[in-house]
Amino acid sequence: MNWTPSATPGQGVLTVHTARASCTYAVTEFGTDWGRGFRLAKDGTPGTDATSEAYDVLVCRDPRGHRCDCKGFTFGHGKHCKHIAAALALIANSWL
Repeated sequence: MNWTPSATPGQGVLTVHTARASCTYAVTEFGTDWGRGFRLAKDGTPGTDATSEAYDVLVCRDPRGHRCDCKGFTFGHGKHCKHIAAALALIANSWL
């Protein structure tokens, strides 16, 4: 994972690398009542799902509340996805 912060707080460019593909996203944090929300908008790279242009990720204090609207999370029965893992890493590293 590579992170480049923006001059604007709560924003930056994130590249997620997996065994199948790498994808670059413009990340913007947004407010929620349940935790922290992040919009990951693809920045010209298709990643593993060329049909989706962006994902909304919700990270909660209780890990059972984490959500992502990607196919991996939806069809993986809501357990985990690389977008949630990336958002958690951004928080853990104090990058956002």
